[in-house]
Amino acid sequence: MLANLDRNVGIAAELLNLYGLVIQLLVRGETTLVYYNPSGLNCNWNVLWHRNLTTHPQIVWQRSYAYPDLYDQFNGELMVLACLSAGSSGTGQLKNLATSLNHLRTLRVLIEVAGFSRESLAIQVLSFCLSQSMLHVELYFRNYNHSLILYTYRAFPKFELIKRAISGNERVAIFVNKLQNLEGHRLRVMPDLSPPNTFCYRDAMGKDVVVGYLWDFMADFASRINASLEVVRPNWPAGVASESSYMLQYTSKGLIDVGLTTTLITKRNLWAIHQYTYPIFISSWCTMLPVERPLLTPDLFERILSPALAAVLVPITLATWLVVKHLSWLFPLKNSRLACIVRRLLAMLLLTTCSAQLLSLLISPPYHQRITSFDDLLHEDLKILGMRSEFYYFDGAFRARYAGIFHLIDDPDQLYDHRNHFNTSWAYTMAYTKWMVIKTQQRHFSKPVFRWSKDLCFVDFMPTSIVVAPNSIYWQSLKNFSFTANQAGLINHWIEKSFYDMVKAGKMRIKDYSELVVLKPLEIGDLQLIWRICGAAIAVAIGIFLVELFYFYANEFLNSL
Repeated sequence: MLANLDRNVGIAAELLNLYGLVIQLLVRGETTLVYYNPSGLNCNWNVLWHRNLTTHPQIVWQRSYAYPDLYDQFNGELMVLACLSAGSSGTGQLKNLATSLNHLRTLRVLIEVAGFSRESLAIQVLSFCLSQSMLHVELYFRNYNHSLILYTYRAFPKFELIKRAISGNERVAIFVNKLQNLEGHRLRVMPDLSPPNTFCYRDAMGKDVVVGYLWDFMADFASRINASLEVVRPNWPAGVASESSYMLQYTSKGLIDVGLTTTLITKRNLWAIHQYTYPIFISSWCTMLPVERPLLTPDLFERILSPALAAVLVPITLATWLVVKHLSWLFPLKNSRLACIVRRLLAMLLLTTCSAQLLSLLISPPYHQRITSFDDLLHEDLKILGMRSEFYYFDGAFRARYAGIFHLIDDPDQLYDHRNHFNTSWAYTMAYTKWMVIKTQQRHFSKPVFRWSKDLCFVDFMPTSIVVAPNSIYWQSLKNFSFTANQAGLINHWIEKSFYDMVKAGKMRIKDYSELVVLKPLEIGDLQLIWRICGAAIAVAIGIFLVELFYFYANEFLNSL
């Protein structure tokens, strides 16, 4: 596009060089150009706009008041070519621009100021840009004397004006990322002190230490951009409102930069969407169920001596007896040695098969039927222990149908006590983040006590973010870092690591809460089915004997008449 420019339009060579730098940025992708000229000045960009920048989406803005409607109209890449008046009026025009596009802190702004080059005016305009968190700004003056000077600034550790001359011999970088190195700048962060997100403890040296997976996330992010962390401790009353609601107030007032608490982006809090980071991870809210227990020993005999097996064996035995007893062609084999051996072999095969299967079931007993849905819980004695306040977040139809599977309480400490001590009398509602901590703890058990059921989820898609200042300059950097951390598996690693941090802080301990399986000899009570079968057989024999006695004495009585 630069080759198509007519050099007879009166544009200086240095401006053409600057235009070439801008073109290199535009050809990288689809960028919307915003031409901002509220005073209708005759800027150099007017010529370039009409002749060479017609292939990009464009917005022409030639009014002196702000456009609040632009606030939510863009989520893509923007580049602003601004033509401002000199003096305080130009600062006011720049304020209207910042107000209208204040949530797009990654946009690039090239400013042309009417008038002669003045370093003091450049400092005034760029200082205002820094106060509005507009980092990617380049400025030059339309009327320059000898060479075109491009002004920008260094934001960290403090404001510093940077001047560069535009010439054809030297290569100039524009719109340099100012967040690559913060030179030790302090990021003010507020932990929620809610494990496993963040929590505090005093180490062996008597020093207060903040840990947790969100703290690890933020500490690693700060090290990437060469920043340091300053802890601002929360001082709000506990249990009155959520941590995120308080942190939104702190960040909006400029008291902190980042609030380290998990926040779900829902329709209820879309009004504060520009104070939430891009989701750090996708969580879910499901049910933690006790691992199915093995069948009791008396129930194992039912797998061998089941009614179905008896219903099959009895007809086969009767049919074999009838065939052997009444078919004449089998009489020669009736009392032969071969017939006796076959009968005994079949009996031995049946007994050894049953005993082998019984031994295998006794050594490694099968488990009760697995719970795979909320409907299964309706037919079980197991209940979900949950908070009454959480229950009313569920859908009304769900509550009406499955209210019977819940045992609701109002005391969270009671819930935590049962859950932290692995009380298997209940199932529990559980966020995936906390389940990962419990899963890590169960690695130290001889066998797992609870399992995570994805089939019994209340919310299976929960984008989780942290709180930042309104339209924070760190939003894009945090987004890129969260992508990298997730792809590298660091988020899961930090969540699992938080369990060991809690052990170190004394909030959890490594202990085996599972029950050891001890093999015991069979007892009389384990043979309940055998006794019932024997009792039933004896009762049938006595009944047959009584029938025979009745038949005999009945005939005797009738014959005596």
